[in-house]
Amino acid sequence: MKKLFIGAMVLVAALIVTGCGNKNSAQKNVKNQEAQEEVKENRMLIIVDPQNDFITGSLATAKGMEAMDCLAKAIEGGVLDKYTWIIITQDAHPTNHCSFVENGGVFPPHCVQGTEGMEVYAPLMKAIEASRFGNWHYMTKGDLADKEEFSIFQNAGSGEKLTKTITEFEKFDGIDVCGIATDYCVYETVKDLMAIYPAKQIRVVTNCIAAVDDNDTKLADLMKENGIEGITF
Repeated sequence: MKKLFIGAMVLVAALIVTGCGNKNSAQKNVKNQEAQEEVKENRMLIIVDPQNDFITGSLATAKGMEAMDCLAKAIEGGVLDKYTWIIITQDAHPTNHCSFVENGGVFPPHCVQGTEGMEVYAPLMKAIEASRFGNWHYMTKGDLADKEEFSIFQNAGSGEKLTKTITEFEKFDGIDVCGIATDYCVYETVKDLMAIYPAKQIRVVTNCIAAVDDNDTKLADLMKENGIEGITF
C-alpha cells in the first residue's frame, strides 16, 4: 500500500512538472510572437511644407489648417510610433523670388526667409516636440531667387542629401507623404520620389493634405496610375 501511495505521488509530481513545462513553453511562444509583432518597420514620413503662409498666411489653402490639425492630433495619438524618420520640408524664399507676382511669377510673396510665414505651423511643431520623437529633420527648398522648386528633390543640396538617405544610407520599408499643397508641392514630391523609390512602397496620407484647387486631380491620377496607396491617420 505504501509503495502504491509513493508511486501515485511520483506520477502526480511528473504530471505537474510536465504541465508546468508546457505552460512555460506556451508562455515563451506567446512572448516570442509578441516580440515579433513589436518589431518596428523602418518607415519614413515626409511632411511637405506645413508652413504658416500655406495655412493662415498669404497663400493659405482652404483646408490647410484642418489637414495640419488632423496630423497634429494623430501625432498626439502616437502615430509617430510607426516611423523611424521624419522629414519636414519648407519653402525658404528670398524676397526677390521668381514665383512672386512682382517678379513675374503667379503667387503672392510667401514663406520668405526670416518671416513668421516661413515657420512651421505651431500646433504641429508642438505635437512633434511633445512626442519626443528624436529623428526628425528640416529640409529647405526654393532658396534661389531664379529657380522654382516645388519638390524637395528639386533643390540641389536638400535633394542630394535626401536621395542619398533613401537610396544609400537606409533601407526603408516604406515612405509616406502628406502636407501642403496637394496639387503643387505634394504632387511634385511624390512624382520625384517615384524616380528613386518603388511606387508600390509609397503611400499618401489623404486626410493630412490640402490643395490650392480642390478640383485638381493630378495627385489622385498619379496614385491610381502607379498603384500608390492612400491611407488615413
